Amino acid sequence: MRRALIIARREYLSFLRTPGFWVSLMVMPLVGFISTTGPQMIARSEPPPVVVILDQTGLGPAGPGADLQRSLSRVDGHAPSASTTKAAGRPKAEIVAAPAELAAATTPKAAGEALLPYLSGRKSLPDGRSLSAAAIVFGDASSLKVDLWTPSPQVAGLSRYMPEPLDTWLRRARFRAAGLDPSLIDHIDQNLTDIRDFSPKAAGGRVSFADRLPMLAAVGLSFALWALVLTGAGILLNTVIEEKSNRVIEVLLSSASVTEILGGKILGGACLSFTMLGFWGAIGVFLLHRVDAGMLASVGAAFLGHGLIFWFAAFFLMGYLMYASIFAAVGSYCETPREAQTLLGPIMLLLTVPIIFLGAAISAPDAPLLKILAWVPVFTPFLMTTQVAAGAPFQDLALALVEMAVTTALVVNLSGRAFRSGALATERLSLQKILGKLFDRQA
Repeated sequence: MRRALIIARREYLSFLRTPGFWVSLMVMPLVGFISTTGPQMIARSEPPPVVVILDQTGLGPAGPGADLQRSLSRVDGHAPSASTTKAAGRPKAEIVAAPAELAAATTPKAAGEALLPYLSGRKSLPDGRSLSAAAIVFGDASSLKVDLWTPSPQVAGLSRYMPEPLDTWLRRARFRAAGLDPSLIDHIDQNLTDIRDFSPKAAGGRVSFADRLPMLAAVGLSFALWALVLTGAGILLNTVIEEKSNRVIEVLLSSASVTEILGGKILGGACLSFTMLGFWGAIGVFLLHRVDAGMLASVGAAFLGHGLIFWFAAFFLMGYLMYASIFAAVGSYCETPREAQTLLGPIMLLLTVPIIFLGAAISAPDAPLLKILAWVPVFTPFLMTTQVAAGAPFQDLALALVEMAVTTALVVNLSGRAFRSGALATERLSLQKILGKLFDRQA
């Protein structure tokens, strides 16, 4: 045990000296910050698209084009101004007057032909700017249509803002045609149905954000475990490969047992992972406290609810031990990282599966496929925390933990054999030889 702790201390300190550790330590918070604030920063920095609206219904100011213009020029339901634009965002679009040749077009086809030079960049608007999009509105109250022209097929985001104002105009026009007061539509649109979520598992019956927070916390913890497996076990793999190529492992085997060496390396990697997890957690606590102290309390309650943090710790230890031992065994057979990629390919494919399903766990934690995958040992450490947050019975969680413990013990035993034979192997990498030695009980 003493020699295992010495090896663990050596591994931990050597990990701390690697540039990869510090890069991984800083990259995760940076990625989280960019993914959270990036879309908002892009939306604030990007000017609103310059749009021309061509109303070919022949109704002038009473036509649907005027309603569409007012809707696209608004910011969160308010007319654009210096204060609202700065505080609440930007208008959906900046509506500009149509050039004479566009305004003269009387059919959608003619307008489309006239728009081509502007959308292809051959022509600019009178003020020198480029045209971002053009909406051609035509038809009547019985059949209203819109042709939205954009420079490329990917620039079509404005289409989602158009149905509401145009449908409102259509309803008003049909009310008038039926001899009804168009102001009735305002009364009809007021005080619409209020949908309230209730669940017997929610505090007080009614579902709130605090009730959804445990699942979000569980998914966040699972992502953290996934990142730690890739970084911590990845660094462990590279260390074993380096020591194998430098014959350092042979020296260690002469002074310590395989169990002590493998256990010390995994323990050192686990301490490294806990260091990273603590650093990321401290950043999260600091940011939540600065933004909203009440939210910090809610997140803390979510971690403690259903014993989420304790179940996560148990599955974290099992999962990390299992994958770290696999990575260490793979590294013992490789002289270079390129050789390791041959064996790591299937493992990396397996690690992508839980990430695919974690997003679905937020809205459908009781999905049968998700529950089945949570019982597969290679996915259990990542997906079982979502079942904890969903309120899975204690006996199911305990049984899953026992299953994980048995699987981890088996994997560690096989990995220890592979590590021993791989550390002393001098022949070229061969999957057939590795599997033969892995299951050789006499090894």
